Amino acid sequence: MPNATKKRRRELSSVDTQLVEIYEDLASEDEHIRLKAAQALLQKCSPENGQLPKDQLSEVVRRLIRGLCSGRKAARLGFSIALTELLSQRSDETESDVLGGLALSDLIDLLIKQTETIGNVSGQEERDHQLGRLFCVEAFIKSGILFRDDVPNQSWSRVLDLVYDATRKKAWLREECGWVLYNAIHTLRERESTQPFVQAIVEKLHENALAKTSEGIAIWLAMQRDFPSLQLPGGVWRNDNPLHRKEKSKLAKILKEVSSENASDDASEKLAQKGNWNSRLHFVWNIVLTELAKETVAENAQDTVTFGEFWQEAVDGGAESESSAAYAALQGLIVNPPGGNLFFDQSTRTKTSEKLIALASDHDLETLVSELLSRFVITVPDEKDAIARRQLIADQLTFCLKSRPPAGTTSEVLGTQPGGLVNRILDFFTKHSYFAIENRDQVSNPSPPVAEKTRDSLRTRLTSCLSHIMSRWPGPASFAYQIAKTIRRNESVDSTHSTLDTSGPIGDSMARTWKLLDQVHGQIRKDSENATFLAAFELLCSLTILQVYNGDADAVSMLGELQSCYDLMIKPSDGSNQHGAEVLIEVILSFIAKPSQLFRRLALQVFEVFVPEVNGNGLSSMIKVLETKENLSGQDEMFEAYDEDQSPSDVESGAGSDVEEMEMAEANGVKHISDDEAASEAASAGAEDTDSAEEEENEELAEFDMKLAQALKTKPIDASANPNEDGSSSSDEDMDDEQMEALDAHIATIFRERKKAVSQKSQKKDAKETIVNFKCRVLELLDLFVKKRHSDLLTLELLLPLLTCVRTTTSSLVSSRVCNLMREYSRLCKNKSLPIFHDKTAKKTTIRLLKAIHAEAGLEASNAHSAACSQASLILVKILVAAGRENLGKVVKVYAKTQGTMLVDPKSRVKMSFFTDWLNWCSTARPPPQRGR
Repeated sequence: MPNATKKRRRELSSVDTQLVEIYEDLASEDEHIRLKAAQALLQKCSPENGQLPKDQLSEVVRRLIRGLCSGRKAARLGFSIALTELLSQRSDETESDVLGGLALSDLIDLLIKQTETIGNVSGQEERDHQLGRLFCVEAFIKSGILFRDDVPNQSWSRVLDLVYDATRKKAWLREECGWVLYNAIHTLRERESTQPFVQAIVEKLHENALAKTSEGIAIWLAMQRDFPSLQLPGGVWRNDNPLHRKEKSKLAKILKEVSSENASDDASEKLAQKGNWNSRLHFVWNIVLTELAKETVAENAQDTVTFGEFWQEAVDGGAESESSAAYAALQGLIVNPPGGNLFFDQSTRTKTSEKLIALASDHDLETLVSELLSRFVITVPDEKDAIARRQLIADQLTFCLKSRPPAGTTSEVLGTQPGGLVNRILDFFTKHSYFAIENRDQVSNPSPPVAEKTRDSLRTRLTSCLSHIMSRWPGPASFAYQIAKTIRRNESVDSTHSTLDTSGPIGDSMARTWKLLDQVHGQIRKDSENATFLAAFELLCSLTILQVYNGDADAVSMLGELQSCYDLMIKPSDGSNQHGAEVLIEVILSFIAKPSQLFRRLALQVFEVFVPEVNGNGLSSMIKVLETKENLSGQDEMFEAYDEDQSPSDVESGAGSDVEEMEMAEANGVKHISDDEAASEAASAGAEDTDSAEEEENEELAEFDMKLAQALKTKPIDASANPNEDGSSSSDEDMDDEQMEALDAHIATIFRERKKAVSQKSQKKDAKETIVNFKCRVLELLDLFVKKRHSDLLTLELLLPLLTCVRTTTSSLVSSRVCNLMREYSRLCKNKSLPIFHDKTAKKTTIRLLKAIHAEAGLEASNAHSAACSQASLILVKILVAAGRENLGKVVKVYAKTQGTMLVDPKSRVKMSFFTDWLNWCSTARPPPQRGR
């Protein structure tokens, strides 16, 4: 190709690959990598390793400044450290030779040039360059190169102009600029002969009309604190004191940024106003509050506003107007005891108190809890006001408990000892939930007495706290036992009166249960071998007592069952321990039938301990729940123990469901199936059933419309039709009184039938939800059982009932849970985890089960059912082959028969994926070919 042009070889410029790697590492999000890169750069630029040429040093500084303008990863942090340390190394040089021949003026010129924006740039790029300039200025200040004796004031003045210019023009950057200047004062305090530099800061502060801003107040107070002899501009604050008593109103407005309070109107017009309020507290608040909280103040102490006066003006006093209250909330301000406003969060519609409680130290939290407990019994004239105040106190006490880390990871203030903070809160909830207090001194009695509505709220909070403890804290049995002890202790005190009538059979059952609980608690420390079992039983027993005091009639009968269960399992003879496990399963099922997250977690924790004791009968009890029809008849069959006046739907609408709803909003730590996952699954399942429900409702409404139209002798309502198109009238002018009465009776009958139909539909819906929730909780127990007993042949008894459940359930949520359980079972059953046959009978039973599963796969069902059948079948295949490869032939015959049935029987609904999974398994199970054949 004679006419082809030849490409010119590019001349590669000499690139220092080491510097390229250093710059890359300076932007790393790993702090250790950033520091190592900065150290490497300093070594490379150190005079001890040979002086770099001026142009190379200039390029290094330029590259560092450009890195500060980058928002990539942690670039600003890494490049800022590198630039500060690089300039600090040369801080002893002269002003004309700061860095390898570069004068200080050259560095400032380079700073301005590399951080300015030219032309039409995006807002993000402008912000990056402004932040880069501020970080660079901060590096200059921290390095100390600006504060040497030979540095002219012009250089410091240029740097200050950069900061103040950004402060005035960029409102979003003003706080950061103020923070840099505030820290500069602290840096100058530690150096000698810095009075001129400090004087320049305060003079330019006044010149730029920034003295009466949040940043200006912080700088002003820092000047007075660190340089008391400094001459401050006059006429700004009364007696040059921003904290003067007569300046408190202006001070409060500035700190809350309600209005601009700059020195001159002309200047204030040029000062860019801040936009939206920031929920993060401005750093000036800490400075002002620290100054006001000092034990010793300056000479003008008599003129300085007190802490209480300032707080009333800036926080409490501002909460009266809606705008200032909203702002105070956004600023994160709240005051609690003493003298605080309990209704602060309500009035500001925020959760500010919760945020501050979460940040409180253990000591402060203990003080807060003590004050809240004392406020609960303070006399309040109006009963409605007392109920509202006590509700808020209960809410804050609940959050105090939940805001702390689990016991054992913090100080003793949160321990399980009687004086511990957690037990103080639990004791308080228990005492006021179940007892009326009547002390002789009358002072410590709640006034007015605690209302029943408040008791219900306290019980709900107690349940919520226990649920939180059970999901996140180790050793929940000790907390439940402490609650039971509180109940028992108050039963024997004359000044407290139980809200439960413990006379008669209830009292006898409680007496036996107290004895049992003491016996179990005493054995926990003595019997280390059974400590886990005993702790679980203690938890179960304690919460059953709590249910008795909550008024649950079933809980009383459960006390006797617990006594029998304990006797059978602790002192087993002739296999009676197995019978005890069966009784325990029934007790656990009774708990999870209740719509409460507390009892769900209780069942999971107790069942996990007793999984090794579960036998076939116990497993059958759980399988029976899965076989229950999801309708009214299934509900009646499953919950026949309920009274006619208290159906499961009634229970769900009570206090238990409130707890459930509240707890579903929390991200709890249950390790099996979280509430968030359950809520997500329930939402998706509900969406799938919405269309059919709407169609059914539309049909019922159309039928009702038709009946009503027939009674009125009019046409059915049709929104798309013209009501007067046929010229007919629905007037009753021609009807006499008798006809009108007959019509009224007929219409009344139609509406009664409609109401009855709606009621029945609601009952059906509630019944289905009750059974579906019950099944989901049983599946959680079975998930635990499969994880711990997957290598046990007993677990195989679950396969067919689970597959039947997938096919027969009307809930996609239940179907999804079962399929997930089957996948988990399949994942666990491999290699050494497979069950082992101990006799020929077990092998024959497994083959019969395999045939039954293949028959189940041939029934009309969903794709999910087919996939679950395939997984169950392959579980059995792996077990049979592991027992001996001679069993493979029998497995092949079963699959061959199923495939033949699919081909010749039109009723067979086995899907091709069933055989595809089988062939995929065969490809992995086939022995490797022998060499030489």
